[in-house]
Amino acid sequence: MSIDFKDLVELFKATASNDETERKTRYMEFCAAIKTPILQEIKLQSVVRELFSVDPIPMGAQAVYPVADDFEVPVWVLPGLGYVAQNFVEGVGEDVYVPTFRIADSADWKLDYALEGRIDIAARAAKKVAQAISEYEEECGWRVLAPAVTTNFAASGLLKARNASIYEVPAASAGAGYLSKELVNMMMVGMQRNGRTLTDLWISPECAGDIREWTETDLDPVTRREVFQAAGMGSIWGVQFHVLPHLGTAGKFNINDSTSSYGIFKAAADDTYNDYTLTNPNIVDANGIVTTVGEEQVWGFDMSANDSLVMPTKGEFEVFDDPALHRKQKQGIYAWEKIGFACLDSRMMCIGIVDRTI
Repeated sequence: MSIDFKDLVELFKATASNDETERKTRYMEFCAAIKTPILQEIKLQSVVRELFSVDPIPMGAQAVYPVADDFEVPVWVLPGLGYVAQNFVEGVGEDVYVPTFRIADSADWKLDYALEGRIDIAARAAKKVAQAISEYEEECGWRVLAPAVTTNFAASGLLKARNASIYEVPAASAGAGYLSKELVNMMMVGMQRNGRTLTDLWISPECAGDIREWTETDLDPVTRREVFQAAGMGSIWGVQFHVLPHLGTAGKFNINDSTSSYGIFKAAADDTYNDYTLTNPNIVDANGIVTTVGEEQVWGFDMSANDSLVMPTKGEFEVFDDPALHRKQKQGIYAWEKIGFACLDSRMMCIGIVDRTI
């Protein structure tokens, strides 16, 4: 639904009408008008929509995908929001069924704002809803990525054993302790051994700082100039760099020590997370403050095909009014979407370990 700003303001005022029928009708129109902008904001904010292939699935249809052609791949799916991803191996020639689930959020404001035509207040509320849903999407996506990339696959029938794609520069080497070209090269070689190509690296702000400190012993002068012009980002050796604040020692997606109070991924008491053994685990307190600096993970992906990470969306993104708020002299919206997440082939990603204690 396309509507200009002036008409949208008048529509917003009409949602506060004393006529109940008029109020309900205009509120439905208002929700329809802001649905697309909210979804557009979600798409802008949600990082996992850059990593996962978003596949619209009609209501009533199943989110089903074929297994990899070479049948060497354990599949990871997320049962629901807040759950731990589950891995399994489908039989030869069978399909993967990805469960879908709802994520939702809401926002409200005083009725007076509608009477005064304060569309900016409704816009803030809509942006808050978009941010919350995008954060839910990101958590769901990383809950699939983290276990998939850190788990060895034991041989099963026709399927060969395969170690998790985890790379770290030895502590005694010059490239240890920071995001170095040696670590990037190790990840590139490892991906090639798996028949893949490292195309994208997702890194923390601290790793971006490491790149800006690379000297002529790390890169030739021409490449260094390009790095500085891109503020430590851009493309190096054909690998595109992306900065995500949620990564790194202070990020909520870092794999931390079991005693950490912050973050969603914690190692076991023996300092293992699946088949990733942490030599110097990172510890973060309940306030998000790093109390013991340790290891952070650099995430590498082969995005050349982008058919291994899937995010089925079932039906349309929906926005509705909340009539129960009217008796409190308030208005509000609630929105939801039905989505799923799966990793069909973990060979398209890897992680590099940066031990900040070195």
